[in-house]
Amino acid sequence: MLIPCDVPSCANPIADDAHVCAGCANELRLALLKVGDEDGLAVDLDLTLARQHRTGPGNLGRRSTETPLAYDPRASEAASVLRNTLSTWCRLLHEEIGGKLPQDDLAPMARWLARFVEWLRRSDIGAECVDEIVSAVAQAERSVDLPTERVLAGVCEGCGTPCYARAGADRTRCRDCGTEITVAEGRERLLRAAGDRLVTAAEGARSLRVLGHDVSAAAVRGYARRGRITVKQRGSANRPLYSLGDVLNAYLDSPAA
Repeated sequence: MLIPCDVPSCANPIADDAHVCAGCANELRLALLKVGDEDGLAVDLDLTLARQHRTGPGNLGRRSTETPLAYDPRASEAASVLRNTLSTWCRLLHEEIGGKLPQDDLAPMARWLARFVEWLRRSDIGAECVDEIVSAVAQAERSVDLPTERVLAGVCEGCGTPCYARAGADRTRCRDCGTEITVAEGRERLLRAAGDRLVTAAEGARSLRVLGHDVSAAAVRGYARRGRITVKQRGSANRPLYSLGDVLNAYLDSPAA
């Protein structure tokens, strides 16, 4: 007889002797990976707390009558909740399984907990762990409104999702399935797949929009004016045609990507 998952927000049936379904276990694993990655959520929170990027729309040039805070209170609260949640679960698991506790920082704690997702799935405390950690990670993500500059890193080979990396980073991880992506290899796969197919500015922009980017034909023509792409030949109505690979490459190297 199938029983429902113990996670309060889930009603999926469980076919084995676990307390948490495979879907919720994977959600916990991905949440911990987001925090534990060397270029992940823990870094975004640190940058937000240090005020190295804005977390609001600003005052549109008006002088504020309030003294600016030295930190972002929403991110501070989210970071505190996340730290307390992870440290609590690290101590609880340590009491159960022993071993050496991780360093008391977000990323090391998340990586340590991620090692025991399958153990948690079969534990009677697993559902509570999933519920609390996934909620704390979601709160932290919401507190980071404007992430640092990111560039398209490629398409995940595991699930086909477009993936992004912080500018200058060598690698990133798919936020949907957790697959690690090397930025250079991901970009090379995109360009190789595009090959030398010739497109108009409108077609090049449409190809980029398929990847989730609001790029106009005018922007593509702007690449040509600035010499970042060249006209390969002329099409109907004498319209210039560009290599789609060149268009993608120009966009990938743009800070706005």
